[in-house]
Amino acid sequence: MRDLHALTGSSSASITLQAVGFVLLTGFLIQILSGEKGPFFLIAILGGICMLWLFKEPHWGVLIILVMWFLRLSPPVLGISYLRIPYLISALLLIPLAFTILQDRDIWVWRVPQVKLFAAIGIVLLASTGWSYYHYPMKLLPELDQTGEMLQIFVVRLVFLVFFLYFITTSRKIELSVWLLLGLVISSAVSVLYSATEPGFRRGTAAFGPGTNPTSLPFLCLFGASLLWFYYTCTQSRRGKRLALLFLTPLPTVALASGSRGGFLQLLVFAFLIVKEQEGWSAAKKVRSLLLLGIMSFMLLSIMPTANLLRATSFEAAQSAVGGESLANRVNTVTAALEMIASKPILGIGIGNFRWMHQIAYGSDLHPHNSYIEALLSGGVGCLTLYLLLFYVTYQMLRRLEKTGPRELLWVSKGLRINLILFLVSSISDDIWLSDWLYLMVGLTVAMTRVSQNQFAGFTADRFAFLKTQPCKA
Repeated sequence: MRDLHALTGSSSASITLQAVGFVLLTGFLIQILSGEKGPFFLIAILGGICMLWLFKEPHWGVLIILVMWFLRLSPPVLGISYLRIPYLISALLLIPLAFTILQDRDIWVWRVPQVKLFAAIGIVLLASTGWSYYHYPMKLLPELDQTGEMLQIFVVRLVFLVFFLYFITTSRKIELSVWLLLGLVISSAVSVLYSATEPGFRRGTAAFGPGTNPTSLPFLCLFGASLLWFYYTCTQSRRGKRLALLFLTPLPTVALASGSRGGFLQLLVFAFLIVKEQEGWSAAKKVRSLLLLGIMSFMLLSIMPTANLLRATSFEAAQSAVGGESLANRVNTVTAALEMIASKPILGIGIGNFRWMHQIAYGSDLHPHNSYIEALLSGGVGCLTLYLLLFYVTYQMLRRLEKTGPRELLWVSKGLRINLILFLVSSISDDIWLSDWLYLMVGLTVAMTRVSQNQFAGFTADRFAFLKTQPCKA
């Protein structure tokens, strides 16, 4: 009985002390925040809380950076232009990254084939750029020189890939990142349908995200459509199937609304691959599914301008044709790029140098709008070879995941493999050879492989093994 009274008294004293502490802390904060420097102190307190949160859950920092990339949002902190939120988050993530490396006593990321290939591409780009600088020490049109900017982007995206691989480490985190990305893609695509109802609508462009460029809009839509389709075919939930089909249906239509010829080609490849991949379906079921999607897409196409469809399906480089002038400019730019490649096939002209050289020699500062040509220009034959090898390794890894990877992520593996093929098709008509989409697809592929290697000891015996077998962290 005496022990019970002592315990009750101790508990009451603890509650009293906590209440007194809370009152004193509240009074202290009110006194500080009511002054002239109150907002500064409030930001400092919130910043401290966010730091502690990121140290505990660093994968949220990666997802925040992902969202800010998609929204093209990079606000400065306290009005300081060079201190921007994504860079600040990246700097904070270096701390848990260092602790993780010390805990593992191993930098396993260096054994990832894609990281090795990216590092090799970086070395080739530096060599090519250095050689170009030796020949052209003076930039005749410095305002068109993009060397520093593109090298910085390359390094920043490689750092993001490392963060992604170290902190997106479980099936739950992988699914979270995929669904977050799908939510952004669907929202961006829906904004195109909204703008289509407004007067003066021309080529479809999204209100935010990468889809603000009509050339990039088709891949964005089909990236989401591919993942949603395989979720539809893999999930056992009827509600999940209905929602997936609901959000999937408008995406091909929006891709066509862009008026992009490359988007039309991607759509044809997408339809072919979707039919081909349904190996367990009968021919009748395949036809019914395609007819259903076709009818719903046709209904949505009725609100799209006819000029967009004509532009997407016209490949005539004539001034009178719809989009003919744009196509003629692209042909001329590609011809000029091939001439530059022929003059320097080994190392190319260096990354970021094409626009100013093109302007001086041909009177135009347009891009070639072809990722393979861009790789040849930036680093020569060696760079293009490494670039294609990167795709081959990632494709084979996805194939392996479909057979032995986590069953709950099968739809992600299948969708990413189709998206990788669509990326190769999109690269024919767009400068995306080192875009964020590539790093995201590589990051998700390697992250799923890491989960498989942690879950299945037998997986570490294959050629893509880069982890020591260890229990998977929840």
